[in-house]
Amino acid sequence: MIEKGIEMNYTHGSLENEILKTIWMLEEIDEADVSVNEVQEIINRNSASQRAYTTVKTVMDRLVEKNMLVRYKQGKKFFYKTVSSRDEMAQQAIKKLANQYFNNDMSSLADAVRSMSAVQKECKTPELV
Repeated sequence: MIEKGIEMNYTHGSLENEILKTIWMLEEIDEADVSVNEVQEIINRNSASQRAYTTVKTVMDRLVEKNMLVRYKQGKKFFYKTVSSRDEMAQQAIKKLANQYFNNDMSSLADAVRSMSAVQKECKTPELV
């Protein structure tokens, strides 16, 4: 959980999202110290496009600036960990969405999600565009 008074920026791009999901996955298998190299290797293993070490490091440092990751040093090497769990971050993003578009009315947000789900079923598409 984040400290009170620290604002997290939940807006992030696709590589930021990929990095967060990779770190959460590593944390879930009890990988305590996550390095840029580990994240880069996993992303490159699971992707058609190859990401350079410097690209992954820059994005991870950007996530530190957004208070979504913390960076710490052990010896001469830097490691990263998430500030919040996947569920905690999702809850905060949903609250922000409800505030931004539904005047903090979670029922209206839930109605919109149900409506999207119905459209998805009608179209028989795996995901909404």
